[in-house]
Amino acid sequence: MLVGKKSTPFLSLYILCALVVFSGCGPSTETGLEAESVTVGESRKETPTAVAEPTTVQEPQESETQEMTEENSQEEQEEEYVVAFRFPNEWASADGLGEGILQPLGDAALPTGFVEDEYLVSGQAVSYVSEGPVTTDGFWTVTEDSTAAYRTRMIFRYPPAEQFSGVVIVEWFNVTAGVDNSIDWSYLSEEIGRSGHAYVGVSAQYVGVMGRDTGRIPQGLIDTRGLPVRDQARYGNLVHPGDAYSFDIFSQAAVASLTILASPEYGLPATSVVAAGQSQSAGFLTSYLNAVHPLVDIFDGFLIHGRGDGAPNPSVESSLENVLIRTDVNVPVLIYETETDLTVLEYANARQEDADNIRTWEVAGAAHADTYSITYPRGFPRQASIGAALGCDGLINDGPQHETLQAALHHFITWVREGVVPPVAPRIEVSMEGGLEIIRDEMGIAIGGVRTPPVEAPLRILIGDPGSSEGFCFLFGQTFDIDLETLQGMYPSLGSYVEALEAAADESVTNGWLLQADAEIMIEEETERAISFGLLE
Repeated sequence: MLVGKKSTPFLSLYILCALVVFSGCGPSTETGLEAESVTVGESRKETPTAVAEPTTVQEPQESETQEMTEENSQEEQEEEYVVAFRFPNEWASADGLGEGILQPLGDAALPTGFVEDEYLVSGQAVSYVSEGPVTTDGFWTVTEDSTAAYRTRMIFRYPPAEQFSGVVIVEWFNVTAGVDNSIDWSYLSEEIGRSGHAYVGVSAQYVGVMGRDTGRIPQGLIDTRGLPVRDQARYGNLVHPGDAYSFDIFSQAAVASLTILASPEYGLPATSVVAAGQSQSAGFLTSYLNAVHPLVDIFDGFLIHGRGDGAPNPSVESSLENVLIRTDVNVPVLIYETETDLTVLEYANARQEDADNIRTWEVAGAAHADTYSITYPRGFPRQASIGAALGCDGLINDGPQHETLQAALHHFITWVREGVVPPVAPRIEVSMEGGLEIIRDEMGIAIGGVRTPPVEAPLRILIGDPGSSEGFCFLFGQTFDIDLETLQGMYPSLGSYVEALEAAADESVTNGWLLQADAEIMIEEETERAISFGLLE
């Protein structure tokens, strides 16, 4: 266990030390490290600094520790923030084992120059139990409970060293479909690639390793038998003790991944590490942030993507409703929500005001899942009719989640690294009377929220409300075509439409809700759509 006041530069330095000078950092194995206790008198800095050169770190003597703590107290007058986290017992590359990586859902193509590796990581994970009432304000206090052995996997996707930004994004794989799903990678791989970030996906939960048939996916679309069954030669010795241990498994995997990436083999020492997760994973990260983060303090920020109002109890014995993120969180937290999240998943009941380290974006016209998450990352065009493959009636949502989430990530990372807060976004207007309902204009478009060209210069009506309840269709929203006569009344010519489209895109870029590169792509795609609908010069 590593104990001390943590900052990312220190964590990176310790990891480098562990790899380069094992004798100065504690006992080691060929593939892993079990760190001895180390006390450090350095508090988190608002802006991470560059990683120092690898140096032998001797376990400080009592007098040295006292001096460091007193000096820090005199200079910064900060409350000491003591944290503790564990290293896994062992990790090893899975290269050459079995049939190769069993990809999670959402495995968008690697950006140019990126490489993908998989590691198997094992150790002893702890579960957590609450010391007092688990209240909706998120101010939870937990202690370690039981310990159990685990062995899971991590998938690395990373750029060449000369293009590395210093940022590592660690995604908690979603398991709602009965298998691992790298949802955030599927939506964000373009921005991750062009920014040079490294990515790590972690099979943190039981279902991601062992599988589960949800009964919600048409038979034959997804193999949910579990990794050990699907490829015994590669994954046969994986073991997961249950979701109560998933929080610590995620922590240990993050620490292991930073150690591996910082090794001479990779040459990718991190200056910032952030956690991300969507839907169920966002709920687990909410609990992690409220209960575990104050103990381990590994991550420099959290991207909470598409959560509902609930979050699991730290012991994972039950799910809690209307849970907020604790307002004293010491790192940036960006909450990204769609229309579906507000109403169907009832996030509107857990809304909270922006705070020093909390920002929320609610995106008009977006649904919890959409065409992009199914088709576009695999190189297919976005088609709202693709929902039929899942048994969904009508056209599913084809909204701007991908583009706005990439802008959110860009601003979030800048916030983490430089302290520049993301642009403020208005909330979507919601009626709480007689059930949660989005307030819409005369065309059916949501009022308020993050605005983009598809809702400001619409060719179709994009909503997050479910069209059917079959399987997971209730998460995919809807798309409604606007007939040509109505479109011609709105836009007398193609030129007038393009003028409105470009003005809307410019405004979204100015507001920070779209990145310029994505705005240009959106203009091109929507212009082609207008022509296909029959708008002419």
